Amino acid sequence: MTPRQEHLEWSSGGEGDMARVPITVMGWRCELCSYEWIPEVQDAEPKVCPKCESSSWNRPRKNSASAMTYEAFRDTIEGVLKANKPLTWTEIRTQAKLPQMFPNNKWVHRLEDDIRLKRNRDAHGIIKWRLE
Repeated sequence: MTPRQEHLEWSSGGEGDMARVPITVMGWRCELCSYEWIPEVQDAEPKVCPKCESSSWNRPRKNSASAMTYEAFRDTIEGVLKANKPLTWTEIRTQAKLPQMFPNNKWVHRLEDDIRLKRNRDAHGIIKWRLE
């Protein structure tokens, strides 16, 4: 319940309770900070969120469901490494068309157990990935 709705829901306090009814008022919600508010001007869309002051308050965040799962990441890495000699992360990322600049460390450690991933540093300090 918003502060305005709480303000509208009141009782007389002295001579007994007055009839209380729910009142619904249309308001806005910031997609970034989830703040909800009732605008002073009902017909005009706000320019910024009053709490976080973002002008992107009405743009939904990117869908996290479209993010790659560990299983898809594992299968992609395994497929690229099976078809090639040892590769650097950049070479793997380029061939697999992965969006992330750096691999998720927790996932990489899981890959060491799941697909027997090995990472070795060569004489020049470059880390090469391969399957055992």
